[in-house]
Amino acid sequence: MNKHLSEPQSQTYVPAVGIVRATLKHSTNKLPVCPSTNTEQICGEARRIGYTGKQDHDMALYRLKIRVGQSNQIITLPGYYLIEDGLFQEYEQWKQKFQ
Repeated sequence: MNKHLSEPQSQTYVPAVGIVRATLKHSTNKLPVCPSTNTEQICGEARRIGYTGKQDHDMALYRLKIRVGQSNQIITLPGYYLIEDGLFQEYEQWKQKFQ
């Protein structure tokens, strides 16, 4: 695998806007995304693709589309993400906390 393609997956991302938690009741279709190490630099976007359930407090699920380095190449990170504690967290890892 190309080193440049693996770097975005190991990075932690945050919404560029002040959102601590995105739920069915309170979420946005698209959000700008920043690396957690540099919250001034937008590096992609999160697109809402669904929810973890049908209740108002259920979490919104996102796919992350990240620009690779300084290029115009954009990759979609594998898996689904949700916003908890102001960070994008992998859904599968988050779900394991409750099993």
